[in-house]
Amino acid sequence: MDFGAPMPVVLSNDTELLLAFYAEQKNMPAIPQQKHIIDDTGVVALKFKRYLKYTFGVPGDEAINGHPYSKLGMKSYSFYELRDSDFIKSLQHIDKMHPQYHPDKWKMFKHYILTFHDNMFECIAESFEVREDDVSLYNQASDMFNELMRKNLSPH
Repeated sequence: MDFGAPMPVVLSNDTELLLAFYAEQKNMPAIPQQKHIIDDTGVVALKFKRYLKYTFGVPGDEAINGHPYSKLGMKSYSFYELRDSDFIKSLQHIDKMHPQYHPDKWKMFKHYILTFHDNMFECIAESFEVREDDVSLYNQASDMFNELMRKNLSPH
């Protein structure tokens, strides 16, 4: 991801979760530059399949060493899959109250973490797919929003 201004955008509905951000480009200037969301291209979009939960916010790169996962080697500007996740275990513990609880269901879920400049994104999902389009963040976010809304529209 872009080291200076990845500008992540998160969109979700009940069933789908999408994340877009600026990726590092070849021949980037040494000094990070603010992006222009309508003109600058180089966006990566992730679509998380069968997501259960996500969080987005602090810490950023200046406070990431205070996060419990930093002892596992988590650094800024990276993408991780955390195995044996305490986040998944806590959700599974809650789900045990459900009348149709089945522990095997939880084997398919993964804990993904993306660390950006000013924030961090975590989600529990079955899998994800990557889209790399030569579009601006504005256009990618608009496409993501339209994709989510089309699936919610029903014929009258």
